Amino acid sequence: MPGPKLHIGQLLVQKGLIDEDQLAHAVNEQKRTGIHLSKILTRLGFVSEEQVTLTLSEQLQASQHKRIGELLVEKNYITVEQRDRALEEQKQTGLKLGRMLMQLGFMTEERLIEILSAQLEIPTVNLGDLVIPQEVLQLLSEEFCRSYKVIPLIVRGRTLTLAMHDPSNQRTLDHIRFKVQMEIEPVMASEKDISETINRVYVGSASGEAMKELARLNEDEDLQTVNKDQEAAALEEQLSDEEGQQVIKLVNSIIQDAIARRASDIHLEPQETFLKLRIRIDGDLMVLPPIPARLMPQVLSRVKLLSHMDIAEKRKPLDGRFTVRARGKEVDLRVSSFPVSLRKRGVVEKIVMRILDPTAGQIDLDKMGLRAAVFRELDYAIHLPNGILLVTGPTGSGKSTTLYASIRRILDNTINITTMEDPVEMNIEGVNQGQINNAAGFSFASGIRAILRQDPDVIMIGEMRDRETASMAIESALTGHLVFSTLHTNDAAGAFPRLLEMGLEPFLVATAIKGVLAQRLVRKICQNCKEEDNTVEPSLRKELGIPEDMKFYKGKGCVKCDTTGYKGRIGIFEFLVPSEEVRNLILKRASGDEIKRVCLAQGMSTLRMDGMDKARAGITTLEQILGASERDEDTKMMG
Repeated sequence: MPGPKLHIGQLLVQKGLIDEDQLAHAVNEQKRTGIHLSKILTRLGFVSEEQVTLTLSEQLQASQHKRIGELLVEKNYITVEQRDRALEEQKQTGLKLGRMLMQLGFMTEERLIEILSAQLEIPTVNLGDLVIPQEVLQLLSEEFCRSYKVIPLIVRGRTLTLAMHDPSNQRTLDHIRFKVQMEIEPVMASEKDISETINRVYVGSASGEAMKELARLNEDEDLQTVNKDQEAAALEEQLSDEEGQQVIKLVNSIIQDAIARRASDIHLEPQETFLKLRIRIDGDLMVLPPIPARLMPQVLSRVKLLSHMDIAEKRKPLDGRFTVRARGKEVDLRVSSFPVSLRKRGVVEKIVMRILDPTAGQIDLDKMGLRAAVFRELDYAIHLPNGILLVTGPTGSGKSTTLYASIRRILDNTINITTMEDPVEMNIEGVNQGQINNAAGFSFASGIRAILRQDPDVIMIGEMRDRETASMAIESALTGHLVFSTLHTNDAAGAFPRLLEMGLEPFLVATAIKGVLAQRLVRKICQNCKEEDNTVEPSLRKELGIPEDMKFYKGKGCVKCDTTGYKGRIGIFEFLVPSEEVRNLILKRASGDEIKRVCLAQGMSTLRMDGMDKARAGITTLEQILGASERDEDTKMMG
């Protein structure tokens, strides 16, 4: 591999940021994957991206070209006196000499660019109305481009052509080269030209297109706020001018578009010069055209007003909620504000809207991607007369969706189902759903005590957060109730040590727990652009025990999947039903790893195994599975 890639590793060793063993490990990974050494070092967690960038910048040598001041004097563009005056002023202001000469009127920006271009042998470019592909713009954020006075223009192979105001700045070049993992071909442009182009391609035209799109959407169908109060109506009257109506339409459009694209969250994130807009689709955030800064306060206030939040209070986090009717259905939005501090604007509010579409999560249990054997075992467990069924996984892994699907499957008029949730994400007809309110003293623990006086058959507890809640859940299970709940653990076997850490007695845990379902969500390959993935390295196949002739797939990217190659998500699961041997291990307070080894020997299918089956079937990618699951100790995943 090229020398510089090893050089950065040696520099990091010299600075004491990594040791020789870490460098050797990273170099081996580089030889295996072909990825830049700096990228591997950050992926492995040995150093941060900032540490690598700083190390590179500290090693930069001064330019070999003549100093710009001397060159301008030699060419008779400025006098010695003008140069010396500019140098004196530069000491006071800290500005670059070229900028100082321009401010003093000794040199125009056009002439300065011409000189620098000749000196550095770098071509100039007139950006004008140049059309820049969207995929190129996504390489660098608007904020980054404004900060460094650059703009990406075109990608050819592994080389990015970059318009820069100061292409002599090696630190900036190295930073961008590291950031995009491409070679950089700089071209020169005036600062004004770069700034105007950023306004046009990132904010100006983007927000203009967003406004056009919102107009089209609102022509098709208005977004209606359900149960809108008099205060909201009064604000709409106050915003009767053109800009005010634009804000109302813009907020409606953002919500409509997110619902139509089946997003789970909308992020409104204030920046110094614009309001950043992102939506989360299938677990990943996607950047949308930004909102102009002049509309930022009105947009944020509009959302707070719809959510029945105090518009005047911006110093502390607030929560709210409202319902809209879009495309013939009602959708709830749970809103959260969080004060953030910007250097120029001071304290402003970041707002996140969680979209709770009552139809989006209504997936039947048998349509969730469970293996046939796992589905049979889980279906048996949810129909038991008593005991506890736990669903484990990190936040956003679909635990609530699984519990709702389980409740709908067993729901009928002969049983009484009561839930305690924080918050209630989806209303199910025929189920008594309680909303936790800690401020009013309605906690999970106190809620269970109240529910037990309500003659329940099935109880759902949103989460086992503490010992009191878990103890009450076990007591309920042992007195003839079926309890559903969630727990934050990495795998199914880890649920038992977690409960023991809460202070529960091992014999109670071993008796009450009837099953633990661990799950993760992975992105599904877009079936419209699915193709065979030939990029799986032989060394990776060998490491994972994957046969050389086994095929995997990926999405090429198309219009239907927004060029991501993915569309929708599916779960990967492992279901642990405690056997007699596992119960004995619980009584001995065995670790999660010990319990897992026994379950594997008894034939349990793990998250990694289930995921590899789905990757082999072309449902998801190998990359998604490796990122969502851990390797099973002492096992071969494809064995």
